[in-house]
Amino acid sequence: MTEITEREVTLKEKFTRIQDLRKKIQELEKFKFVLDYKIKELKKDIGPRDMQIKRLKEQVNKMDSEYKHFTRVNQNLALIVEDLRLRQEGLLNEVKKMRAELERQKELKRRLRDNLAELFAGFTDDKKLKG
Repeated sequence: MTEITEREVTLKEKFTRIQDLRKKIQELEKFKFVLDYKIKELKKDIGPRDMQIKRLKEQVNKMDSEYKHFTRVNQNLALIVEDLRLRQEGLLNEVKKMRAELERQKELKRRLRDNLAELFAGFTDDKKLKG
């Protein structure tokens, strides 16, 4: 009878083990259900996030092209400013030369006027005319 008793004890242990495993399976199935639900919820969030990421990438690309455009425009404007600065410098030098020439001509005009005044003064002086 001991052999039968041992088998009954072994059967009871195995039955208990089977019950424990069934409970664990039920818990794991509940856990799986919860995880499946969470996965579905996260997948729902991924779709809009993907769209948002796509929009943001497009926006970044657009801003990058605008940056490149404005960089080119800025470089062109810098060249224009440098050209205008050089022109202004040339014009200032030209104005200085013209002012110097104007002063020289004023001096010549003043000398001519003085010489003419001296000459006419000599024509009006009767003593100088006779002599």
